[in-house]
Amino acid sequence: MVVQVKFVIGNSYSQIPRNQARLSRNGSFRCIHDVTVFVDIVEGNPETIERVTFDLGASFTPSKFISNTAVAVKLPGTGNVVWRYSTRQQMYAAATAKIKISGMGGTTFNGSHGVLLRDEAESSAHRFSIPIVLQEQRRFRPMKMAKLRDGANFGIELELSSPSHINTAMVASHVNSFKRQGQGQSQGNTDNDHVLTFNEWSAGRDTSRSWKLVPDGSIVCNRAQPDCNRFELVSPILSGGVGLSTVSKILKGLDSMPTNSKLKVNKSMGFHVHVDVSGFSTSQLIKICQQFIKYEDLLDTFMPMSRRTSSKSDAYFQSNRRSVEQYIGSSTTTTSSGGGRGAATNRQVHDALGRCPDVESLAHLMNQQGRYYKLNLQNLITGRQPTIEFRQHSATTNYSKVSAWVRFCVMFCYNAARFAEPTPFRQSKSLEDKFDALFIFLIKDRAMRDYFRQRQIELGCGGDGDGCNECEICVG
Repeated sequence: MVVQVKFVIGNSYSQIPRNQARLSRNGSFRCIHDVTVFVDIVEGNPETIERVTFDLGASFTPSKFISNTAVAVKLPGTGNVVWRYSTRQQMYAAATAKIKISGMGGTTFNGSHGVLLRDEAESSAHRFSIPIVLQEQRRFRPMKMAKLRDGANFGIELELSSPSHINTAMVASHVNSFKRQGQGQSQGNTDNDHVLTFNEWSAGRDTSRSWKLVPDGSIVCNRAQPDCNRFELVSPILSGGVGLSTVSKILKGLDSMPTNSKLKVNKSMGFHVHVDVSGFSTSQLIKICQQFIKYEDLLDTFMPMSRRTSSKSDAYFQSNRRSVEQYIGSSTTTTSSGGGRGAATNRQVHDALGRCPDVESLAHLMNQQGRYYKLNLQNLITGRQPTIEFRQHSATTNYSKVSAWVRFCVMFCYNAARFAEPTPFRQSKSLEDKFDALFIFLIKDRAMRDYFRQRQIELGCGGDGDGCNECEICVG
């Protein structure tokens, strides 16, 4: 079956006032030209395109920009709607972009576009260009989630339990032995994938180069194993794709435990992700918090029922929106939607965050009662480590789930920090519309979009897919 799309290549343009334009890398010029180079799908299904790569040359850092999510754009003048793959840049002079369009079946198109520095550039591209046809004749390939960027540091904490006859020393010994027997030997065994055990929970708070198993008295055993050993697996600082590979090796070791020694999770256990934000300014951290509260009720739908706002367990991952509302003084009434939204409007919550003068004020606003919130900023003011913590996800040893959530949290933070300040939703915005907006405008990853859409479906009755179904009684 042949599938085809028609597209137009061009750019939009506006001029930045000289006193507001940033300097070029060498400090010699003002980047007064605000340009969006685009590939606009004018006919056909935009998802026939897997990605568009824009190569703007060595004067840009990085030189290549990849767009894998099309955004609906209304054209000036005609009002026609097209689906746009694009990159927005500020430049001091015209440039030529090399453009590679990759279809979902592997078909490619290579072209170039000389950037036009004039106001009518966008409209003229559609008025005078003959649409180009891309024909995809091969079966569509499954999309892969975007790679974690180099230098994106993170850490994870997994709450787990083992049968009473398997203590943490035995778990650590098994995982370390599993790796020595050939798992990951091509890269060698390093401190970063070695597991140690400690007798005190406080040891998990100290940063080290090794993985740690520490006791955790906050979690509850399954009814079938009332005398289980309860503990937390704490990673060292991990970075980018190499860090995820290390996570994969550790989880394979855990999953290889003998049948009578298998680790268990239940509704009382969580999976926490720390994202390193040491390079972010206060204004960037504010944007992360604004985006988080903007989508908080939607993120609930990515979680089992037991990990959502107003669940019995949410004392450990309270609503950040409610925290801000308590500060505003407008939380005396709540809606019946389960989103925990009080009388404060989306705009009021958004603006309250925007007025924070420093990190301490922001952390206090987001975490009125300490660290037990979905998004925990307390580490930034205690000085323990320069991370923000996503605390809501359910416990799991499934690498696909761990990997997807780590990627989501890291991408959420980095994109929120570098994009423009978000605009709060209208009060009537539906969850479906919020889902589309999240993955089109913020996450910009179609494979991740499809993953979390499927996760929403699987969690329809609350099952978490890890040996615990919310439709059943799983915790004593």
